[in-house]
Amino acid sequence: MRPEIALGDLRLSLAPAQGGAIAGFWRDRPSGALALMRPMSIGAGSALQSASFPMLPFANCIRDNRFSFGGRDWQVAPNMPGVRLNFHGSGWQLPWEVVQLSAASAELTLRADDGIWRYGARQVFTLGRDGLTVDVSVSNEGDEAMPFGLGLHPWFPRHGNGMIRFTAEGMWSSTTDGETVALEAVSPKMDYSAAKTPPHHGLNTCYSGWSGQAEVIWPREKTVLTMTADATMHHLMVHIPA
Repeated sequence: MRPEIALGDLRLSLAPAQGGAIAGFWRDRPSGALALMRPMSIGAGSALQSASFPMLPFANCIRDNRFSFGGRDWQVAPNMPGVRLNFHGSGWQLPWEVVQLSAASAELTLRADDGIWRYGARQVFTLGRDGLTVDVSVSNEGDEAMPFGLGLHPWFPRHGNGMIRFTAEGMWSSTTDGETVALEAVSPKMDYSAAKTPPHHGLNTCYSGWSGQAEVIWPREKTVLTMTADATMHHLMVHIPA
């Protein structure tokens, strides 16, 4: 059984063993449950099939899997079959521990040593009457200073002709592998400051200078999901698989 919390008409399921992921987030209605994130199947073995997963000790990828820090060169290894780069670090591939579970909140923790980063991480999920709050933190438990980053990787269903809306100051061009190349102005085609339906495949764009708020709009369901990020989050990634 996956840990589950609920409050009012909102319900959240977690998959601690699959990278501390969210397995599902629903709004229960008389007509049936509305999935606010993509539900994870019972037999899914990876956070890549989840509703959302944490990205740490870094998000996205590191150019050529190499970086220099503290007077040393460091090398990370690819972490998925058939890809050249390490994506989103190690936290999403490790089992997390449930350390607190109540009716409307849950806390997961992780202690990890991936050969480069030795770190602790914590996620707290709290349901309110009108939404979900996810607090994520990571701490260095190694013997030397290291760079850290983090992020969240939610997936959303379309529910018909779903739309998205957000504002950002710029966007990054990237290689086919996903490595950023250059910061550019947001093109009209890639501008979602007015709500519109994104393409159905092949979008993988990092926006910088993000306002910290984004919306997923489901006209058919008469529902708008609003995401508000902490002020430290300046980048928004819009990803639709090929």
